[in-house]
Amino acid sequence: MSADSPSVADLRDADDERVPVVALSDEGVAEDVLRARIKERHVTMLAMSVAIIAASFALRFNDSGGLSGGGVALPPLCGSRALFGVECPGCGLSRSFVALAAGDVAKSLQYHRIGWIMAAAVLLQIPYRLLRLRQLRTGTPDPSWPRWFGNLLIALLIGNWVWNVATSSYPLP
Repeated sequence: MSADSPSVADLRDADDERVPVVALSDEGVAEDVLRARIKERHVTMLAMSVAIIAASFALRFNDSGGLSGGGVALPPLCGSRALFGVECPGCGLSRSFVALAAGDVAKSLQYHRIGWIMAAAVLLQIPYRLLRLRQLRTGTPDPSWPRWFGNLLIALLIGNWVWNVATSSYPLP
């Protein structure tokens, strides 16, 4: 391995510390396997972000307040609410994203108080993932901030949910 090549430790993905390190005798092969797994994760997250943004613009509200796409009403997407009658931390995010994409910020906030933060995080995934894919080719190590940023988003979702439960202020149906 050359002095310019990153070590296996340098290739660990900052936003998924569980990326397994392959224990092989040839460290170059282990690095290639790890690099391929990290690349696959960045490509998957990039594709998911683009799909979420596209769906936010493609979906519309129907007369019953649900979402429709291509003239077909979508079923409620929250399994927690459908099965147990309990709101989950993400209840209302899809509708919040759709309202935000339509330019209705007030309605977006009614559906989910922090939907705009989550939408911004999804939108920012595109330049971040493109940058990381580019840096992966050059061997630049991942920064550490994505892990704490992801944890912050999860904490915000759970905090918002706890507030809704404590105050009985669930999003619009």
